Amino acid sequence: MPTLLTKQELENHLYEFHQLLQNFDYSCIKNVTFLNLDAFFAYMENVEGNPFEKHYEALQKKLDALQPYLPFVSSNRANEFLEALSHTQNDDEVKQIKVNYTKILRDDFIKFSRTVTTDEGWNHVINTCEEIRLRKEEMLLALH
Repeated sequence: MPTLLTKQELENHLYEFHQLLQNFDYSCIKNVTFLNLDAFFAYMENVEGNPFEKHYEALQKKLDALQPYLPFVSSNRANEFLEALSHTQNDDEVKQIKVNYTKILRDDFIKFSRTVTTDEGWNHVINTCEEIRLRKEEMLLALH
């Protein structure tokens, strides 16, 4: 079982994630424009050695640490997840839904994080993730 992050570790990971997201140097791709996030991910998957690979890998590494604390960015997405879970017949289907929604949750969090432009907004993200961390900590303490 993964170790629960401390409040400070969570804040550090979120800050580093935010810095990675906001401070990418686009100068090496002056003539490339992506129409949407799907076009960007298609480029990432199909163009080997592209300038985004290291940046993307660093973001994914941060998301690996943050994954247990990421919120759904909309109630509709949370409802979709719960609805999908309610129709499962076995553990394999549950695992597959979790895999599918992990990618969706990460993509949604990246999209949402790119729209947060103020310190107040980012503090709200940190506080939301901290609330999730606290609930996990409470659950662990209740089990012991």
